[in-house]
Amino acid sequence: MEEALGAVKGPALKWALRCAVICLCLASASAQTLNKSKEHAAIATHEKVAHGYLYVESYQVRYEALIDATRVLHWLNPLKEVPAVLDAAAQQSLTDAAAKQTQEWCHLNVGTQPADGSFLGVSIIKGKPGATLPLEIGAAVPTHEAMIGFIWEIPTPPNPDQITIEWSGFIEDLQTLPIRVFYGPKSEMLEVSAARPKTTWKSKGHLPMPPPLAEVPSINVSAPVVIPLASIIWVFGGLLFYSFIRIRQHHLPGGSMPFLAMWILGAILSWPLLNVNIAGRADIPPVTNKQAAEKILTPLLRNVYRAFDHRAESEIYDVLALSVEGELLRKLYLETIQALTLEGREGTRVTISEFSADIISVQPDPDSSGFISECQWTAMGTVGHWGHAHTRVNRYTAKVTVAPVKSAWKIMKLDVSEARRI
Repeated sequence: MEEALGAVKGPALKWALRCAVICLCLASASAQTLNKSKEHAAIATHEKVAHGYLYVESYQVRYEALIDATRVLHWLNPLKEVPAVLDAAAQQSLTDAAAKQTQEWCHLNVGTQPADGSFLGVSIIKGKPGATLPLEIGAAVPTHEAMIGFIWEIPTPPNPDQITIEWSGFIEDLQTLPIRVFYGPKSEMLEVSAARPKTTWKSKGHLPMPPPLAEVPSINVSAPVVIPLASIIWVFGGLLFYSFIRIRQHHLPGGSMPFLAMWILGAILSWPLLNVNIAGRADIPPVTNKQAAEKILTPLLRNVYRAFDHRAESEIYDVLALSVEGELLRKLYLETIQALTLEGREGTRVTISEFSADIISVQPDPDSSGFISECQWTAMGTVGHWGHAHTRVNRYTAKVTVAPVKSAWKIMKLDVSEARRI
């Protein structure tokens, strides 16, 4: 009896184990299918993004807007399926199409007057607002991780009192757009909506003024000598005429007194005419040690960067010409613009906040009364972009030639031997 029961239990137990294994496999497959369904659903119902940033700086205001790529793609072509991944070709097509249709989305006014601003373009951004990630040009990005960034900028006075934003980019289900305003070390929130598309930020005296140019030691020049050439010619001409009359023993009509009076009056009236200025002599102190060179070269280099606080090219050149002379002016303009611009296609420029220079050696310039100095300087700056700050530190080692031009020290030559980013 027990043997028969044991024989029955053996096959039944094996059957039960087989059923349990089959059930576990089915449950695992169902869980995997459910997880994949949830993942696809998460991609399909990705987090929507809509955020604006207003950066108020001296001489410039920059407005940036971020909108999720899926929303923009569907708005551009509602009948086309949104791709799961944006490769290089898809990114280019997307930015080109968006740039054509979004240039008039934003209008900015400075004070009460419309400003002549410019639309900088469209970029593909990876990440989230305030936490963007680097995206190499040409690299593919999942669509649900991508945002479309738009940038406008306008020149302003050094300290604008108010900025008005008018936004019309309310696409798809986008009805409100929060805008964070950055000014100096502070920020505050604004908002525009489809019902109220215009908002105004007022500085209320909280926007810091731009730092002044560093003071460069001046060159003492004696007062110019003014030579009244017309009066001298008149006086000598009168003397020659009077001598001729005396030699010929002629008599002047009315005597010599009227002639003398007219002679003196003519000299006085011709005094301001045809004056020749002879420049005064410049008292140029010899620069033979590091301390003297540092007092001249450090503010000159600092003011080179101060010139790029301005945004209009003509204004940059005007300030740059105070420190740089000759053919170096154009070269230094192009190289500094490149060094201060962030990588990528946005063209955002760093503003230098800290600067220091160390003089390594000094020697007289054989071609002028100036000096040649080998020095090393470090420039550190920050710029707000897509909701967070970028910091850049550049260090240079160069041989700089400085010479007096009229009554001011200026950089004549700049030979960079090392340039690196820290």
